[in-house]
Amino acid sequence: MEKLIYAFWRDEEPAAALRDRFIGETAPRIKELGAERLQISVADFTDMTGTLRNFSITSMNPRPDGIVCLWLTSAWRREPVERLLRETFPRIAGYAVAESTILPNVEHPSREGHRTAGFSQVTFLQVPPRLGAAEWRRTWLEEHTPVAVDTQGNFRYVQNVVVMPLSADCPPVAGIVEECFPLEAMRDSQVFFDAVGDTEEYQRRTALMVQSSAKFIDFDKLDVIATSEYMLHSSSEPGL
Repeated sequence: MEKLIYAFWRDEEPAAALRDRFIGETAPRIKELGAERLQISVADFTDMTGTLRNFSITSMNPRPDGIVCLWLTSAWRREPVERLLRETFPRIAGYAVAESTILPNVEHPSREGHRTAGFSQVTFLQVPPRLGAAEWRRTWLEEHTPVAVDTQGNFRYVQNVVVMPLSADCPPVAGIVEECFPLEAMRDSQVFFDAVGDTEEYQRRTALMVQSSAKFIDFDKLDVIATSEYMLHSSSEPGL
């Protein structure tokens, strides 16, 4: 089984309308094509523009509006699925990835067709020119992972290492991160860093996170979007 992630872009269609169209029309057709699991994460917080600024970091122009994740027996069988995605979205960029579920969602288990609690932060990572690919992966997966777990208030944390882009025109993304946080973390950084009411601990955790991230991220080549996540499969995740 291979996990495929498709970043997508929308045109003038409202994000909520695009989301509903995907869930109601496209998702059932993708399932019929044999997708084992299916998920969409879409940037649809149209009523929270002011608070979202802290969670929108952009280097791609334009930045993606979300991702679709699906699992097929082989990426070789992706063509019918991609046809449906291209009918749904004006632009897509697909990646075959190796998934590592660091924190499975046991606090707020997803229900098929329903929005996951909180919000899902999706991060697109690139390899800085100063690092080789192997050193970049080692730094991210081995050094940074415990820092991300220990300093944040996330209740789902999934690392996706890009194995290969699925088309020649894909942005040079090397890793994609999916993290779920309480909705309050959008408004309160102390919630984001799981240090509510403790300014000293909040500052310590923030500093650790920034220092660790800087080892393998060039922040001018980073894209972060806040999304609503819809898991369109059984409520259990691998690893539970």
